[in-house]
Amino acid sequence: MNEELYKKRRAVLQKVFRAGKISHAYLFVGKVNRENEDTIMLLAQILLCLSAEERPCGSCRSCLLFSSKNHPDFRAIGSDGGRIKLAEVREICYDTSLNPYLSPSKVYYFKNFDSLTEVAANAFLKTLEEPPPSVYFLALAENDGVILPTIRSRMHRVNLGGFERENLIPPLNSNYLLKGESLFSLFKEAETLSNKDRNQFELELREIQEQYRSLLVSEVLQGQPVNKGLVRVIAAVQRAREYVAANLNLRLLLEDLYLTIYEEFSK
Repeated sequence: MNEELYKKRRAVLQKVFRAGKISHAYLFVGKVNRENEDTIMLLAQILLCLSAEERPCGSCRSCLLFSSKNHPDFRAIGSDGGRIKLAEVREICYDTSLNPYLSPSKVYYFKNFDSLTEVAANAFLKTLEEPPPSVYFLALAENDGVILPTIRSRMHRVNLGGFERENLIPPLNSNYLLKGESLFSLFKEAETLSNKDRNQFELELREIQEQYRSLLVSEVLQGQPVNKGLVRVIAAVQRAREYVAANLNLRLLLEDLYLTIYEEFSK
């Protein structure tokens, strides 16, 4: 992801969080690097800020405590190289039942969320399904494919990417998909990819869907009209992902999807 697109995506997230119409749980997918962590910290500070106007204000007691890494209503979980284990998750689940000390909200940030053990994930599930009011979970993972589907399905997924590379999972060939080259090339791509593991196949479909969404958001932020072709292709990729779960033939599924893409981008 280029730096300009990254900044635009960060600006969109700030606007959404400041508006207050957000989910209680976010799964941010991207590299665990300074840029992505700074973005998540900014969103956490917005949720904790005491200002009634622009948030974060940077000067209220909450913002000052957050900047000094001493905020009583913010907690970071997970560290480099370690696993997020059952005991730590149980402690978090109990802590969510307690009222905020200072801010209107409590925020929990999971670093390396893909290091969550299966036992810990199952223990976290009930709290994730029925969180107390004003509790927010922000998680960063490089590879969300290893996270239990029951956990992923209850979190709002946001692809943050990173400057080094977009994701650990290699995307489908975006040169074909974004430029709409020859139908023969697309069908050859379908033949190759249809031999992959079904779970990996679904993850790659999700990645290309995120690429299209990023492209759509970028165009809108630049003041361009909504690209209806892109919207239709995003919907087609979503249908393809659902068909993968229904155990349909992968090659036929991909050929149908690529035909839709070719028709939209070769006009």
